[in-house]
Amino acid sequence: MIIREPTINLTNQKISQVVVRQPKNMNIEVEIKIKIDNFDEIKERVAQKGKLIKSINQVDEYYIPSHRDFFAQKPFPVEWLRIRTNPDKVVFEYDLSINKNEKGEQECAQEYETEISDPEEFRKILNFLDFKKVVVVDKQREYWNCGDIEVALDKVKDLGSFIEAEAKGDFKNTAEAKMACVNFLKNLGIEDVKGKQINKGYPVLYLEKNKN
Repeated sequence: MIIREPTINLTNQKISQVVVRQPKNMNIEVEIKIKIDNFDEIKERVAQKGKLIKSINQVDEYYIPSHRDFFAQKPFPVEWLRIRTNPDKVVFEYDLSINKNEKGEQECAQEYETEISDPEEFRKILNFLDFKKVVVVDKQREYWNCGDIEVALDKVKDLGSFIEAEAKGDFKNTAEAKMACVNFLKNLGIEDVKGKQINKGYPVLYLEKNKN
């Protein structure tokens, strides 16, 4: 996503617009996730607004380093480290939440990733370095291109069905990008989007459900 932020030129005190482009392998992520009970109905409405990109099985393995437990961060984790297995490739990802508040709402997330050529050897390296695998999230995901919004329709094992709307267009700032996601979901017939928004990641939801 490209964010257009106002900057102040201290030389002539004029405000100008600059395009902020992310470095290679780093993505600014602005999205809203909601649990849905009417998956087929929502899918039909999404299909009226966009085009199916792909439908895949996606498995995420979440890790923590021995010196820092991401899941112990309160009130919500602000970091993720995972191996994501897609049908065509396996990637290693680190996510960092930006300006996450006590309700779990975040401005955006910085996401870094790199492809892994030999996943099994990479897992051995993590093990030797005392990284611990905490949870595995298995889901069937559909990606939909809806213009400035990319939609992910998820059926997550043991958790249910969800929709994620992620801003992919050219926005002035993260607030505008988030509002675009809210409005898109409202146009799908989802009421009280902000009230239904889930600010916990799938691994946290899974751990909370299975803690007993």
